[in-house]
Amino acid sequence: MRKKTTFQKCPAIIRCASVFLFSIFVIIVFLFSGCTLPPDEHEEETTPTETPPEHIPETKTLALSAIRGDRELSVGWTAIAGVEYEVWYGTENNIENAIKWNGTITLSSLTINSTCAVAGTVINNLDNAKTYYVWIKTGNKFSDVITEAPESSPEVILENFAYVTGGTVTGSHNYSMQITVPSDSIYMNAGKTLVKQGVFVEGRKITLDSFFMAKYETTRQLWHTIQVWAEANGYSFQNKINAPSESNKNLPISNINWRDAIVWCNAYSEMAELEPVYYHNETIIRDSRNVNSSACDNAVMNKNKNGYKLPTEIEREYAARGGDPGKADWMFLFSGSNNADDVAWHHGNSAYTIKYVGTKSANRLGIYDLSGNVQEWGWGWMNYNIVSDADTPIDGEIYSSRFNQMPMAGGGVGSNITMSCAADRWGYITNYKDAYVGFRVVRTCSEVFGTRLNK
Repeated sequence: MRKKTTFQKCPAIIRCASVFLFSIFVIIVFLFSGCTLPPDEHEEETTPTETPPEHIPETKTLALSAIRGDRELSVGWTAIAGVEYEVWYGTENNIENAIKWNGTITLSSLTINSTCAVAGTVINNLDNAKTYYVWIKTGNKFSDVITEAPESSPEVILENFAYVTGGTVTGSHNYSMQITVPSDSIYMNAGKTLVKQGVFVEGRKITLDSFFMAKYETTRQLWHTIQVWAEANGYSFQNKINAPSESNKNLPISNINWRDAIVWCNAYSEMAELEPVYYHNETIIRDSRNVNSSACDNAVMNKNKNGYKLPTEIEREYAARGGDPGKADWMFLFSGSNNADDVAWHHGNSAYTIKYVGTKSANRLGIYDLSGNVQEWGWGWMNYNIVSDADTPIDGEIYSSRFNQMPMAGGGVGSNITMSCAADRWGYITNYKDAYVGFRVVRTCSEVFGTRLNK
């Protein structure tokens, strides 16, 4: 009989070791497969912090803005409910010499993610034309600085124009707007929720001069008056209208293209003894006919002239939002309201019929129909991919092979309410015309023009 080996003498020990090693192997396979072992049923749950990490405010990314006023600055930023903010300011770029503002801070208007809101306050008793530095403080941290100088209101306010105070605005993804396409819409995306970013994108800092914007879309009566004068003074239009009747004279002009609009602006300026704004090779553009298409499409805007012009995308969205990121209406879906029917004519309430200008409510600035009656042409070649300050500059993007459309905004009686959203944007080619497309004008209000603002 053969003698037993040590292995044969200890089967229990071997079996235990095998079970132990197999268990270790199973655990390793479990971990590397991305699985987790079931928790102990008696294990205590981790107590969440009072403020989730993703909601802790970053003072450097508060989208701080400062809007000029007469001896005051309206300061706005994106804020979180329940977080305390302090506003500090001074005349030097030095936090240690800054003064804490003790005025009331207003928190309002939750954005689409319901975690961030618009907050603001007004620092007053300041000196006009003096530069001030402003910071927001949370806890013991200060935000990046923003600078602005208060300015006095113009002595003359143009008839039928609203004065839009400029300032510096820092963009934010929290300025996006979420809007749902009506489920019965005849257009694409019916029932879907869309996000409109607009031009005030994350991290983009924009400084706007103050300007005048027409309270109303250009009417058929005003268009025809200028058209008659223009044709008697060397101007030509690709698209014209007959003399308006009593029943349609206060309807907005439509069926004109972008080239017609800039040439008409030049004619309006000259008729009012102002300086035309649009030039080609330093020559005033006076012809919108197809034979002059190259000159029109390569037009240059001289921002130092005091005449009438189309609003840039930035000017238009800024005015549509109410012109102040520190106010609740900055985040209204439409220009002046969260309810489209309050402020806009669209296909859902208009029966596809253009209405008299100014028959819906105005926004906070006193401007009508910015969310819709007819869609409105703007200035500057359309750039759909805004990612930096260099995109859609204040004076409008110049022509390039990347951009072959002009901006249009405002929705209208031929579109659904999503196109009436204050942050919506799109473009069309310069010779496009439509029964539902018109425009409105703006003017500079730089003090260098003095009494000429009377005109």
